[in-house]
Amino acid sequence: MVTETYPRDEALTHVLSPFDLKGLRLRNRVIRASQGTTLAVGGRVTPDLIAWTVERARGGVAMSFVDMGGVHWSSPGLLDLTTDEVIPGLRELVDAAHAEGTMVFQQLLHGGPTNLPLDGSAPWAASAIPDPGLGALAVPMTQAMIDEIIESFAAAATRAKAAGIDGLEVHAGHGYLFSSFLSPATNHRVDDYGGPLENRARLLVEVLAAVRAATGPDYVIGARLSPDGPPDQTTVDDLIEVVRSLEERGAIDYLSMSLGSHYQRDLLMGTADQAPGYQLASSEKVTTTTTLPTMVTGRITSLAQADEIIGSGGADLVSMVRATIADPDLVAKTMAGRVDDVRPCIACNQGCAGGLALGRVACVVNPGAGQELRWGDHRIEPVPSRRVAVIGGGPAGMEAARTAATAGHQVTLFEASDRLGGQLLILGRTPNREAATRLLPWFEGQMARHGVDLRLGAPVGVAEVEAVHPDVVVLATGATPRREAFQTWAPGGSVRGIAHARVVTGWEVLEGASLGSVVLVLDENSHYESMDVLETLMLRGHTVHLVTRFNAVGSKIEVRWDMVSAPFWGRFQRAGGHLHARTVLGALEGGVAELHPVDAPELTSFLPVDDLVVMSGSMPDFLLREAFTEAFGDLRIVGDVNGPRGLHSAITEGHVATRSLAAPRERAWGLRFGQTGSAI
Repeated sequence: MVTETYPRDEALTHVLSPFDLKGLRLRNRVIRASQGTTLAVGGRVTPDLIAWTVERARGGVAMSFVDMGGVHWSSPGLLDLTTDEVIPGLRELVDAAHAEGTMVFQQLLHGGPTNLPLDGSAPWAASAIPDPGLGALAVPMTQAMIDEIIESFAAAATRAKAAGIDGLEVHAGHGYLFSSFLSPATNHRVDDYGGPLENRARLLVEVLAAVRAATGPDYVIGARLSPDGPPDQTTVDDLIEVVRSLEERGAIDYLSMSLGSHYQRDLLMGTADQAPGYQLASSEKVTTTTTLPTMVTGRITSLAQADEIIGSGGADLVSMVRATIADPDLVAKTMAGRVDDVRPCIACNQGCAGGLALGRVACVVNPGAGQELRWGDHRIEPVPSRRVAVIGGGPAGMEAARTAATAGHQVTLFEASDRLGGQLLILGRTPNREAATRLLPWFEGQMARHGVDLRLGAPVGVAEVEAVHPDVVVLATGATPRREAFQTWAPGGSVRGIAHARVVTGWEVLEGASLGSVVLVLDENSHYESMDVLETLMLRGHTVHLVTRFNAVGSKIEVRWDMVSAPFWGRFQRAGGHLHARTVLGALEGGVAELHPVDAPELTSFLPVDDLVVMSGSMPDFLLREAFTEAFGDLRIVGDVNGPRGLHSAITEGHVATRSLAAPRERAWGLRFGQTGSAI
């Protein structure tokens, strides 16, 4: 682990020192490991992908990996390295990044059992074992298939080098093709590729040898490895032996360490319940046994943390992918002594990992991520100053005020409470999401830096806003939790007896409300707030019954269920929690809850409870909206008052609403914020 602090260490002598990687001079030790952005289209480089890479190159990153490259039709990648048609676009990307001082590497990937071939046939793998995510029985690879894959890696490497890529990485972890061979649990072969570890590593050795032969002895080649997670699969001890063998053979020039596979997906991109540097406990056991240059990753959020890792000998290079999605200028700002100006990553995974499911990478805290040709701070240009009034000091209002002030407008922000923050203040009381509260001091610093006039501690109406004579008004007053136990499956009905029952909202639980022993939680959200409230109750020792319209806990979080919600589900079960899935609450009378399955409403069960916690969503003040709409000609409505959704939509709407105040007003199209956009 690393220290979870953000000290102002202007020296940072380790992380800011240059590094030589087999003849490549890296200007510092900060890299961006390979990730999926979905900004490539049809397997080709796009202007969006180039802009994404260049923005982080300008911000000071020393080395970036582009999207993973597919090498064979049996496992398509985000970039298609099976054809020479990919070369011109890659060359353009490389040239643009080089012009900003950043080296560009390409990862070569075959998904093995995790990926369906382009023709829809069965996936290829070591043995006939289905991946837990894909669930399709894999085809055990024949020698002819193995030979074909080896040739495809070599051909893809040749194309990458022809495009000017500075170095390559063969992905041999995360449950993909090479993992299926390395793991004794998924490799049941009895030929030269099965049995002892030396045989299970044979395919990786042969592919690396072919890549070396195709690119020449001076070209930089590395491998990415990861323990799978479960103890019966590929372990740290296995990887120590694999790395020793690869080093002795001269097969690789560097080692990149990661953690997890589809058998323990929550380890791949740990969210805020994982400490910064959470992968180091396993990675350093491998990196410290080799003389090869090493790279590590795992929720590393500041240069101070990276400097600590390098200084302790844990690695030579540190990957900071999500941190540089949140703020592409992280390195440059820190070097300039502007640590407080770095927009913090909150490790929610909703936009970065979750964006992949929606078809475009994004970031909850950085609206410009994935939209570099359209939005973002680098796209805010000074315009003739106007008077802007922002009503509401939550995330949407603060971002609207910050963006307008950055463009040079005169901004007054009204907030009824005596503090900025809105729902961010509540997050500070949660067990696992304190990382999100780092947004608040960042926003407060931005308000001060850009001269926003703060009016705190008084209710605000039309008259108070009219007094500052605004040219533009931004309404961002948020929403408040519903108390009437509204249920989506019964929109016209009500819970019998609810008028005489004590109802506590999820927010009140987080704020410390006192409750009885047995608590029924009615959850219409199934998102982070739901898990926050449930975990808080469990930690306080309550017996919890979760009644939800969904079929699982945390099912609406944008990332795959097993990346975030599955670990919580384990904690929920260990704490003795009870799940009543796809169930509605029919009545609460005399301390007894009447429950009905959504799909079999005639089946009724009764549950004695002491208290009811309601998470039925929130409601904006529609009368306030109407009053402001009638009073002000140029009114922009953003965040939850525009319809409660989440932090991502709030910040993005705040940014888009004021990034340009020139007429005609720009409307942002194509935003989804975790939803598919339609029920049909």
